[in-house]
Amino acid sequence: MKQQDLSWKVVSTPAELRPILTALSEAYPIEKDRLGRPVVFRRTPDSGLCEVRFENGVATINYGSVAQAIRGAGAVLSGLASVSRPYVERTPFETLGIMLDCSRNAVMTPEHIKVWLRRLALLGYNMVMLYTEDTYCLPDEPYFGYQRGAYSSVELREIVRYATKLGIEVVPCIQTLGHLEHILKHAAYWKVRDTTRVMMVGEKETYALIDKMVAHWSRMCKTRRIHIGMDETHDLGRGRYLDLHGYRNGFELFNEHLGKVTKICRTYGMQPMIWSDMYFRLGCKSGGYYDASTSIPDSVVRKIPKQAQLVYWDYEHADEAFYRDWIGRHREMGKEPLMASGIWTWKKYWYDHRITERNAGACVDACYAEKVKEIFFTQWGDDGAYCDHDSAFAGMVYCADKAYGNREPEERVLASRFSAVCGGSYVAHHLAGDIHGVVDGFQPHMWDDPLFETRFRTFCSDDLRKMAKVAEAYRGLAQRLRRYKGEKVTGNLEYAYGVAATFAARYALCIALLRAYRKRDMAALRRVARTVPGMVSRVQDLGGVFREMWLSHNKPEGMEMIQAHFGMLETRYREMQTRIGEFVSGEVDCIAELDYKCPPK
Repeated sequence: MKQQDLSWKVVSTPAELRPILTALSEAYPIEKDRLGRPVVFRRTPDSGLCEVRFENGVATINYGSVAQAIRGAGAVLSGLASVSRPYVERTPFETLGIMLDCSRNAVMTPEHIKVWLRRLALLGYNMVMLYTEDTYCLPDEPYFGYQRGAYSSVELREIVRYATKLGIEVVPCIQTLGHLEHILKHAAYWKVRDTTRVMMVGEKETYALIDKMVAHWSRMCKTRRIHIGMDETHDLGRGRYLDLHGYRNGFELFNEHLGKVTKICRTYGMQPMIWSDMYFRLGCKSGGYYDASTSIPDSVVRKIPKQAQLVYWDYEHADEAFYRDWIGRHREMGKEPLMASGIWTWKKYWYDHRITERNAGACVDACYAEKVKEIFFTQWGDDGAYCDHDSAFAGMVYCADKAYGNREPEERVLASRFSAVCGGSYVAHHLAGDIHGVVDGFQPHMWDDPLFETRFRTFCSDDLRKMAKVAEAYRGLAQRLRRYKGEKVTGNLEYAYGVAATFAARYALCIALLRAYRKRDMAALRRVARTVPGMVSRVQDLGGVFREMWLSHNKPEGMEMIQAHFGMLETRYREMQTRIGEFVSGEVDCIAELDYKCPPK
């Protein structure tokens, strides 16, 4: 849809909004003292209100906070508010944010982060976390971010400056205990290493390093909040610590460390928050985060520093009651949790709308019911961040609508807002997400070895008819996506099309190979062998599109990890052609990789 042109006057616009509207004019038809639909803004005491009313051709936006004011502007820009269509929303959330993973290969460029910040402001978000384990330059610590695309101090200050101009809080999101394998692998950090990914509790040099981290971020950011991580430290105290000091209770170690890090934060006037999972994991025999049998002793709860906030992360559940139960468990510890839901980008090629709408939707509903005031949506990059992260804007549009009281968001509304704020087709982005749900229960994996095709064959129990249905489903999806492949303004749909088409082709090749081999049909095997070079070309083409997608918004570092996967595929397809040739010529009496029988489910 065509964006609506907006005009605002400096003299009648609240001072708190002027820099935001000026920044937005860099990319949107929102101009001061120009032709266009006149917009005026009125601050109200009605917390959470976002309302647009029209009178005599003027759009008046009544708002409870800056975020609601700019979301209102986004609604007018999107054509969602008009004389004939009343527009009123309310959100109970004081903080509505996103967390972008910048540690699993992909480090988004500062310039592209600015694009994100403008869009997020128009969607009504007011907080951003950049998850950086080691991908920031730390003074006198040359291994931090070495060959990893680390953010310099200049880059971080510019990101914070621009976000502040847009009314968005940038909260540092780092690690101060676990998930530090990229640093701890270096010999220079031997003294602060407990295990391959967990720091040594109690070691003087550990806290000297953490002091540097916290001091650095206190200088970079305007906020006084800092996320210090500390999640998934399953092997805490079980490496060098055990050798040097013997066994200690996990709760004791964790609280001791948190107490020391909280004290460091206090030194720099920073308010820490941590992921809450380790308290629940340490309280049960299974070690699971969501084990209902977990029990956290009162003596442990009493020793949790009062200044430390708990972040309840949960991306897994579709049951509103489950979230409400676990929110209650956090409150029983005397802590008001920040809620971290998820917009599913990890281990995906494209944003997965099915699991996001199911799980994040239930989470938002639970937060409404429990009157939670702060929520953000994580976007992880596990296994290398090969997802096109821009595709997640379809999820950010959906989650924002949920958070602003639209309990069952309408596709028409989502599509209009997505088109005007993000650009492109919401329908196409939704369709591309079917890569992960084209066949119920099947999650494709591009990096599976093409001779073994373990995941595909196991899912289909080696049944060629079932395999053919999967291949045909991907062929149909690719055909539907073909018309959108030129769209790249938000998410590179040529990449989505290429992924779907490549899965269709590789699964069709696998079926043809297995069918011919099982029948020992040498003529058919020769025909299969002749199609392999075409498959290699497909992989090369997809690798090229991936490169274009990656470099359009990420730093180059990290791309080599995924390119290595593409190189593996090319090599293994050539090996497939060689193996077929050896079998057909009689040099070998079998193709051993094809003789495996799938284990029973």
